[in-house]
Amino acid sequence: MHVYGSHLFHTSNPRVWAAGDVTPVPHLTHLAAAHGGAAASNALLGLRRTVAMTAVPRVSYTDPEVAAVGVPTWASGPGRRPRTVTRHHDHVDRAIADGRTEGFARLTLSARGNRVVGATIVGPRAGESIAQMTLAIRARTTTTALAATVHAYPTYADGPWNAAVDEVRRRLAQPGVQRALAATLAARRARWRRGG
Repeated sequence: MHVYGSHLFHTSNPRVWAAGDVTPVPHLTHLAAAHGGAAASNALLGLRRTVAMTAVPRVSYTDPEVAAVGVPTWASGPGRRPRTVTRHHDHVDRAIADGRTEGFARLTLSARGNRVVGATIVGPRAGESIAQMTLAIRARTTTTALAATVHAYPTYADGPWNAAVDEVRRRLAQPGVQRALAATLAARRARWRRGG
């Protein structure tokens, strides 16, 4: 029997469906569980569910943990290489409080725009912190939206959040944006002086 179309879990036998390590997808327990649920739904209910392969987290449970999802930071395809923004753990308050400042959170951003397309986190609880980045990639979230999301404090998840905040600050510091902000503030001040 041949396994094919692994995103729909078909095999060459129409009565046999496949999921997990017998398919050509990465051999990850959490991915096998997602595929198993989708394969069962497809087989029993005649659905055509798939599992998004663009946002599958990978975690190495070392000390410190290493977690990644989406486009790797070193990837380069046609056109230019994706941009990255990094926040080292020596600037993350929870890591400082725990005395575990080795590590970092790095966001990979779309070549055009500020959409999160990948993330790498190295440090304590990286496997837990990567969950939010997985959702961000799946939902095509921008650094602006991520930075505007309220986070619990202090946590190790502050690393990726602060990386997003750093990227928003970088964009706000660009000369064109600064000129537009100055013009807007000047117009508001003039209106206030007139009593409006």
